[in-house]
Amino acid sequence: MSSSLDSVRYDELVSVERGEIDRRIFSDDEIFERELELIFARAWHFLCHETQIPKAGDFFETPVGRDNVLTVRQKDGSIKGLLNTCMHRGNAVCRAEEGNTKAFMCTYHGWSYDLAGNLIGVPDADRLYKGSIDKSQHGLRQVAQIANYHGFVFGTMDPTAPPLEEFLGATGRLGLDLAASRDIEVIPGVQKFVIDCNWKLAVDNLFDWYHPQVTHMSAAASGFFPPSTDLIEDPGGATATTGDQLGIPAILATSDELAFVGEYGHAISGPSIDGLPPNAGADHSWRQLPVPSEWLGPHGSRSFGHPNIFPNSWITQLPQLSLRIPISATKTEVWWFSFVAKDASPEWRAGMVMAANHAFGPAGFLEQDDGENWWQSTSTSKGVAMRGIRHLLRMDHGTGKVIKENGLARIESAGSEHGQLWTYHCWAQWMKGLGWDELRKSTEPPDLL
Repeated sequence: MSSSLDSVRYDELVSVERGEIDRRIFSDDEIFERELELIFARAWHFLCHETQIPKAGDFFETPVGRDNVLTVRQKDGSIKGLLNTCMHRGNAVCRAEEGNTKAFMCTYHGWSYDLAGNLIGVPDADRLYKGSIDKSQHGLRQVAQIANYHGFVFGTMDPTAPPLEEFLGATGRLGLDLAASRDIEVIPGVQKFVIDCNWKLAVDNLFDWYHPQVTHMSAAASGFFPPSTDLIEDPGGATATTGDQLGIPAILATSDELAFVGEYGHAISGPSIDGLPPNAGADHSWRQLPVPSEWLGPHGSRSFGHPNIFPNSWITQLPQLSLRIPISATKTEVWWFSFVAKDASPEWRAGMVMAANHAFGPAGFLEQDDGENWWQSTSTSKGVAMRGIRHLLRMDHGTGKVIKENGLARIESAGSEHGQLWTYHCWAQWMKGLGWDELRKSTEPPDLL
């Protein structure tokens, strides 16, 4: 890799035509730094769910690249996003990851700020600064834009970014609607752990339904998850499995897959419920209720796949939401938020907590398997000889007809790597530093993938 990225041709690093990915994008430090600038400093990012900050003074801290954002509920009920860095000498103004407060105070020199980020206190200001400090000019830096989509709070550092719903587009909105249409709330506690891998490998794996039969063979055979017929009855009449929410053995038997690809890089890929055997997980009748049916539409309601809100927000069918947070080119922190229906019975809630703890996360049967693969794939991208060998994403390659209806672009197949390839294609467009109009145009779904 050249020491300067100005001459890099990103369409050669990611070739949709050949279905090939250059391994250097998983370990090159210069590429990583450019990602922070051109992707993480521009895109809309998930910050928290509104149920995590219900009262005035509630706050939650989330990394966006290397920036740390405090999402704060205001006295009037609105939400602000504040950068967690003092305007004096850069120290954090909040050491807690979440909680409730009346004000934020820097522990270095004691500068303090109200919930809106206004500077309200400077120790010995009159004596030491002799009236030269204009507090109104030194409030905490705010996230450029913040918005709430059906309970999911997002922010962007770019004041010129399109509005959130426009950025999400039909595919991104569908990905969130698959979770939001069930009237959910966050289960307290976010699982956090670090894996020595590139963040993009942790993202592209969520679209991959080819690997479970090998990678998760031991998890499926362990007997830890009870059969899908072992159900908990909820007072509301719905049912949920006590553990096999993923229905690993049954899902692997399906041969019907459905992929959605959208502008800016959002994608959903995985089985269609049309082809799932009856024992492949929880009851899906909720999809036909008035609100889910309206939000999801005729084809979205068929999806059992995993959505990714570009760049790094994965939503599972449990539902859960995972952030793949970049630390370096070869290190990623993974966060897991778990949700449950607000009116869930204690038994239902306990079953969801058990499934969330033991499917994904640091104690998850599945993600322990996955993390090993991501680490090895990242490691091989560093070898002098091995890094010259390209990743191949050619399943259903060049034959995936893109069907465009109701604002969505979908591909139906027996199995594909369209979600992965589309994400990398859009990554390459972001890395060119295109303006928003040109970026949207260059990530419009084609007629064939």
